[in-house]
Amino acid sequence: MKKIILLSCALMFGHANASNGVFAINDICDAFGCFPGDSSGFPITITEPGSYQLTSNIVSSSTTTDVIQINADNVTLDLNGFSIIGPRTCTGDNTTLVCTNNGMTAHGVSAVSRKNVKVKNGTVKGFDTGISLTSSSSRGNVAENIHSSENEFGFSVINGMVSNCVANRNLDTGISNGLFSRLFVKDSYAVGNRNFSIIAITCSNVYLSNNGADNCLNYTNGSTCGSSLCP
Repeated sequence: MKKIILLSCALMFGHANASNGVFAINDICDAFGCFPGDSSGFPITITEPGSYQLTSNIVSSSTTTDVIQINADNVTLDLNGFSIIGPRTCTGDNTTLVCTNNGMTAHGVSAVSRKNVKVKNGTVKGFDTGISLTSSSSRGNVAENIHSSENEFGFSVINGMVSNCVANRNLDTGISNGLFSRLFVKDSYAVGNRNFSIIAITCSNVYLSNNGADNCLNYTNGSTCGSSLCP
């Protein structure tokens, strides 16, 4: 009887917001599947367009499995002020940065070959890549108001935009566009990343400090590298 009650409560909690068009994701529904198309355990898999929202922190100990995979176009994932936390931890910053679980492949949030995906409003830390919106066929994807730290790569976004985000103390690069695809970064900070702060085509009103190197092809609107305007 107790197991039946727990299962019923978990399913109700997991689908609590579905009636108003927003599907909830939390550390309870993960054990049973958060919505249609998602099975139990990680990754939590989004297979339909729509709006999704975290209602708790999500913690994973896996070094190989993503926490959330987006397998549909036209998806908005609102972290809602919560955190997605992986097993990697780091100490130091910039050239002194040392992290555990080197070689891990798990991402916090991933979307491959997707269009019009937005991930916003929260924290991702402790993964290979915090927010991974990749593939040459990706279009119109956005990371907004995300703090990504203690990953290999804070953000990897191809043919999209990173806006109002913070990338700090990532082992390789704070914000990356893969192999120099189109990426626009604006109103964002990259601080204390070991190798590169930002690899992007255009950076507008960004602040870069104490990184291994800066690599934006075009700085605009008062971007600051250390204590001076970016060249």
